[in-house]
Amino acid sequence: IIDSSVLEQRQVVAVTGDGTNDGPALKKADVGFAMGIAGTDVAKEASDIILTDDNFSSIVKAVMWGRNVYDSISKFLQFQLTVNVVAVIVAFTGACITQVDRFINTHTC
Repeated sequence: IIDSSVLEQRQVVAVTGDGTNDGPALKKADVGFAMGIAGTDVAKEASDIILTDDNFSSIVKAVMWGRNVYDSISKFLQFQLTVNVVAVIVAFTGACITQVDRFINTHTC
């Protein structure tokens, strides 16, 4: 799925695993979840997130929290970029208007 070119937009891939044979998939995935109790050290090393319990509801909660954090960061960056662009435009326009007024006032007869 990660290397697929079927869809125009790349999909995010999450993998869960607990064994040694899951290591390569956990490593290549965008987000790798390893089981904390039954998981091997290889799986824990290769994963991004280690769940303290082996419950499926913990995976669902972790994904929901991850999406919430991602959405919050996206909204903050969009807000910050908008505010900074507007501030630069206002500062540049103000500087230009000030320079034009100064030029007009010094060069009149």
